[in-house]
Amino acid sequence: MNERLQQERRDNVAAYVVRMWHLEDVLRAVRFDPEAIRTRLVEPMEADAEQKIQAQRWYTALAERMVKDGITRQGHLPEVVEAITDLETLHHTLLNVLEDPAYVHRYMDARADIDSLLQQRDAEDPAGVVETCFTGLYGVMLLRAQGRVVSEATRAADARIRALLDVLSRQYRQMRKLPGISLN
Repeated sequence: MNERLQQERRDNVAAYVVRMWHLEDVLRAVRFDPEAIRTRLVEPMEADAEQKIQAQRWYTALAERMVKDGITRQGHLPEVVEAITDLETLHHTLLNVLEDPAYVHRYMDARADIDSLLQQRDAEDPAGVVETCFTGLYGVMLLRAQGRVVSEATRAADARIRALLDVLSRQYRQMRKLPGISLN
């Protein structure tokens, strides 16, 4: 399980962040209980017995880390925070240092949507542009999962933010291939 997520982090860091946020929320929903993890997450898996044992260990270890780290109600695992921090740094580099035309275009296209999300954020909990994009994306994903109606304007904003994160993820993947660059 962990190897697959690490590969996803390398290949599509935006999908990795969303998947990990979802997993953190699922572990919170089952109250970090190993038995609930087994019945709700592991048993429904289409996997052999050994894979299920490994999955149970991995999910339980994540749950234990979340409890130990004090992120039982909110917050994210350190590796997820690290990925977002890397993306925030890359965002600022692409926008302000390299002035990458494709990235600047996507950012300008999504900027009003991002600004709207930033205005909705709690002043006590300042977030960067990239984390704000993930918050918006994850919120729309939750609305859809709940079967709630997503307005046309929200769908359009979601598409613009997804396009921005797609370019950022591709740039992250390319950056990781450069010699001497360490973005985990």
